[in-house]
Amino acid sequence: MHEKFCLNADSTSFKQKDKDRSSGKFWILNESKTKRKVVSKCGICKRFSSKRLEVDSGPLPKNRVQDAAVFHVTGVDATGPLFLRGNQKAWVLLFTCVVYRDVHLELITSLSTEAILMGFRSFIARRVRCLTIFCDNGTNFVVAVNLLQGLGWNKIVRHGAVNAIDWKFNPPPTAAWWGGW
Repeated sequence: MHEKFCLNADSTSFKQKDKDRSSGKFWILNESKTKRKVVSKCGICKRFSSKRLEVDSGPLPKNRVQDAAVFHVTGVDATGPLFLRGNQKAWVLLFTCVVYRDVHLELITSLSTEAILMGFRSFIARRVRCLTIFCDNGTNFVVAVNLLQGLGWNKIVRHGAVNAIDWKFNPPPTAAWWGGW
């Protein structure tokens, strides 16, 4: 009888239908115990009545849980191309606040180092200067970081209250190592 109702994968409907069907014709000794035994041995019922495995997620990086100003810890990536009128292309620099999940988009006309630096400059002009930036190992990002580090941050820090930006790159084979962008 269970095979007829097993496709419902609901032991309560099986019990109810079985009760309706057998109520007047015959009695089953230890009926509820027998039904539980039959349902517990059924592979389909086991699969549908099993509990979901709960997996604890790993600890989040310190930069994602520490309190900081918006965009002080930022992830940056380039996406595109977007096709514009006149057979022109544009790309989007995606800046993501790692702590508060805020997003800032900058439109750039190419993926050259100069365009990346201009997009980064306009981001800083509109928002706030970042303390830590996470990005992938794109050649345009690596060259931009090398150019920024060649500015002589030691002289700039001595003459003002500006600190150097800490750039952190993802390992090459892992695109979403830091997560979130």
